Amino acid sequence: MSRFSRINIIWRKELKDTIRDRRTLIAMVLVPMVLYPALMIGSLQAVEMQVSFLVTEEYKIGVLDERAQAWLRSVIDRDRALLRAASEPAATEPAAGGAASASGRRGAEQSARAGVRENPPNYVIQIVNDVNAAIIRGEVHVGVLVDGVPPGPDEDGSARITVAYDDAEIRSQIASAGVAGILERANQRLLDERLKRWRLNLQFVQPLALFEQNVASSERLAGSVLGQIVPLILVLMTMTGAIYPAIDLTAGERERGTLETLMVAPVPTVDLIAGKFVVVTMIGLLSAALNLASVGGTIYLGGAGSLLTQGSAFPFPFHALPWILLLMVPLAVLFSAALLAVCSFARSFKEAQNYVLPVMMAAIIPGVVGILPGTRLEGPIIIMPVANIVVLARDLFLSKFDFNAILLVLLSTSLYAGAAVAIAAKLFGQEAVLFADSGSVATVFDRRFFRVRSEPSAAAAMLVLALVYSLNFYLQQAIARSPWLSTGIPYLNAIALTLIVLLAVGPWFAARYMRVDAMTAFALQAPPARAWLSAVCLGASTWILALAWWQWQQGWLPMDPNLREAIERQTAWFGSVPPWTLVFFLALVPAFTEELFFRGYVLSGMRGSVGKWGAVLLVSLAFGLFHYSAYRLGMTTLLGLLLALLAVQYRSIWPGMLAHLMHNTISTLAGREDGLAPLMRSIGFPTAADAELPAAWVGGAAALAAIGVAIALTARRAPGSINPSPTRTLPSA
Repeated sequence: MSRFSRINIIWRKELKDTIRDRRTLIAMVLVPMVLYPALMIGSLQAVEMQVSFLVTEEYKIGVLDERAQAWLRSVIDRDRALLRAASEPAATEPAAGGAASASGRRGAEQSARAGVRENPPNYVIQIVNDVNAAIIRGEVHVGVLVDGVPPGPDEDGSARITVAYDDAEIRSQIASAGVAGILERANQRLLDERLKRWRLNLQFVQPLALFEQNVASSERLAGSVLGQIVPLILVLMTMTGAIYPAIDLTAGERERGTLETLMVAPVPTVDLIAGKFVVVTMIGLLSAALNLASVGGTIYLGGAGSLLTQGSAFPFPFHALPWILLLMVPLAVLFSAALLAVCSFARSFKEAQNYVLPVMMAAIIPGVVGILPGTRLEGPIIIMPVANIVVLARDLFLSKFDFNAILLVLLSTSLYAGAAVAIAAKLFGQEAVLFADSGSVATVFDRRFFRVRSEPSAAAAMLVLALVYSLNFYLQQAIARSPWLSTGIPYLNAIALTLIVLLAVGPWFAARYMRVDAMTAFALQAPPARAWLSAVCLGASTWILALAWWQWQQGWLPMDPNLREAIERQTAWFGSVPPWTLVFFLALVPAFTEELFFRGYVLSGMRGSVGKWGAVLLVSLAFGLFHYSAYRLGMTTLLGLLLALLAVQYRSIWPGMLAHLMHNTISTLAGREDGLAPLMRSIGFPTAADAELPAAWVGGAAALAAIGVAIALTARRAPGSINPSPTRTLPSA
């Protein structure tokens, strides 16, 4: 019987038993009915707290011409001066106002808008071609359209002023409320001055006819309402649906005394845990789908949508549902693996319930962060587990289909899920976890009980990979935002130190602690002489192929001009750094640390579980994901594929390190006048940033790379390997 047949039998049997369990049905059906009110009240209170911080931000106003810009700037400055003068004798109330109502989402937003009318935030005014389009794209928060010439106190007539905003965005609402308050006070002051100085007819009573224009469609309003409610509910219901199956299939088996019988069955432990894992994941996904259908039915068919929008039309965004269900798949895998791993330690059903509580809290906290108004899918949020799913689901309800963000969120969550699955499988197969008492949990982490290995386990490799992926992102974000480390040599030193600690020192200590032989785990063996020829061929050609890929990619995945401009602005200071200093920090350090970690530690750990070529593909994808950019994902993944090929064929990281170093060095110096640019021009290579690569250069580079690959593929098996080898047990002393 094949492995898939065994797993199929196991999960079908476990699924039938699970569905018959009354506790599982209660968790899937009754629990959501109890939790929905509590979740809605808590989310609305969080909305009110977040709104109080949003009113302190600086907002952008879009106008059509310089005349409107100058007039609006003078009105805002005068209003601020008058408000400051009026507030000096006594303390003012907080900007958010103290009357925030807990009656609903719009109650909180309306309370914030009322407070901002009296205490407007700071504004930056910029000229745009299309005010409404600029608001929808997020370039400005509010628009002011001036029809006519705004009159002064000594002039007749009036001008039509339209304040355009997006009612689906809280920042746009706050910005428009502040602008409306400023214009209303300016209107009243003009009226007072006219009546006082000229005592003319009532034509002067309304010098400014003020109108507000909501540019949000009914679909965006509906998506905005659903985005505040549904994503977090789906996250919690996915976890809730998986809790009881996970407990029953681990602690429940132990409590009923059937675990020992199950473990002595002629079925590999990996197949058993795979079957149980499939059941838990399916129940979690089924719970999420049922809850999504319940919410949709309540809103779309039950008439709750019109209540949420105060009588307005509520078109349900069905187009977002397939994407949201797709996001739930890696999340369900992550939760299922985490719950199976945690519940494996429990000796009873009751004890497992206590273990589940920390896991739920770990999911709720980032989920709440994701639903706070103003939280964007950028910075640390884009790789924060659970929070990134919640924010992305909210954006999908608002019809914001950013495929780059979808890809990064799916891949990062899949990486965490893979690490959780590997750890769960590792724990479930250990006798210390399965058959001993709770005191034996410590043996899982006790170094005395580790066996000497020639390579790390897949679970250890995935765990370290997930930790390094997250920590590296957060540390690099902190460095980029630091006023002391964001530019110059301090920035390069900080990034280099981060890479050395996370990719070299950390994995090295992890290997030593787990009694893994560092020489084979990191593939430090000396390669054969022909390996260097293969490395030189790849290192001398991949930088040209990367440029060609980038130019080709711009035709179907162009980089956002604003993002490109931001990157160029952040790296403009590179030109003032000596070229060989950049080579050290941008070529040598990354080549050494990344090869040591990805093609050494992670590749050797994954190879024993998924085979040589499976490990090559997974490690290459992880290497591409490690660069945190959907625009660079394809290019870096392919480069990682070639470097991993060198590592597995020659059982050594040194050829890949040389190719990596050459690739980075030439890429860094090719466009610099104090680097390789003069040499490149002398041999006919275009060095201009926007120059199209000649076909001859691309073809030659492809041929050279093919030669390097052919040399590597024809390599004969050498002694010394990063293949898994038998382990031996040391005395426990």
